[in-house]
Amino acid sequence: MQTSLIAGNNYNISIADLNYQMFILFHFGFEIFKIALQAAVYSLMLVLFIFIIIKTTGNRRLKSIKFKTVYFSIAGLLFIFSFTYYGDHGLGDEANIPLGHAKTINSSDGYAYLNVGRTQINIDSFLVRNDHLCFASKNDYYDYQLPSGKHVKYSSRPEYEAHAKKSFTSGK
Repeated sequence: MQTSLIAGNNYNISIADLNYQMFILFHFGFEIFKIALQAAVYSLMLVLFIFIIIKTTGNRRLKSIKFKTVYFSIAGLLFIFSFTYYGDHGLGDEANIPLGHAKTINSSDGYAYLNVGRTQINIDSFLVRNDHLCFASKNDYYDYQLPSGKHVKYSSRPEYEAHAKKSFTSGK
């Protein structure tokens, strides 16, 4: 760890922390670029649609709509959406997968995990069906109920498969 003295304060900064912060900053820049590109495409489509309406109907009030206004409005909405539950996909090495009922699977450095209370359960593979998150973690199998947050842990695959056949094939 490197220590630097800035204005009389000690700051402990590691090279790994700086790399992680730079990666997050790069990904944020990429998100801004992606939003700008999407806003340009959506704005062009909307302005062309408005132009077609003006030509076919003769509506003169729509002529006051400018591409720049449409572009910045759409870009602002896309930026706001990127921080919502369904738009937040994580920055840097972090990734979020929305599952429903305000639950997400998180991933860091390629390893997926689910936060259950104060613990993190690693996820090897998963399936979401009928408001249940079924997933494997090492040699354990779980059935996590998304609405209630309750989960059942199965220590063997045959035990889990018997539960899955009973729960998911009987039309529940």
